[in-house]
Amino acid sequence: MKKIFTLTLLLSATIGAHAQSNSYTLNQKASFEEFVRNIVILLMIYMVTSFILNMIKLFLDDRLKRKIVETGTPEVVVAQLLATGKNENKNSLKWFCALGAIAVGLGIIGCYNLTDIYALMIIAFCLAIGFLAHFFMVSRLSK
Repeated sequence: MKKIFTLTLLLSATIGAHAQSNSYTLNQKASFEEFVRNIVILLMIYMVTSFILNMIKLFLDDRLKRKIVETGTPEVVVAQLLATGKNENKNSLKWFCALGAIAVGLGIIGCYNLTDIYALMIIAFCLAIGFLAHFFMVSRLSK
């Protein structure tokens, strides 16, 4: 609930700040390029921190497995603690679909030399198609 409230508050602040302008800021080429640069920087930061957190998680899971083996924990407890293999496969498939779809979108943008909001629309559409493909693949694999 706090996240929704904070998001609503921040969104209303940006709309209020935008209401003072007479022109649409994404129509100006410099502001659009700055917007895209900021989005790319945020995505890169997210990917780097996600990678670091996953590496820490893998390291700590390995240490936990070693401790479990050393102490001789019963098999029932070990099976409950280590039952995360399917989720990792689905997560890998999700990343593959998302990054593949973004690559296709960037290819389309490069072929047609699209700029401005059309480039963002192509990327968003391709990403949506990628997640839809991920959904169908996961549902088919789980049957």
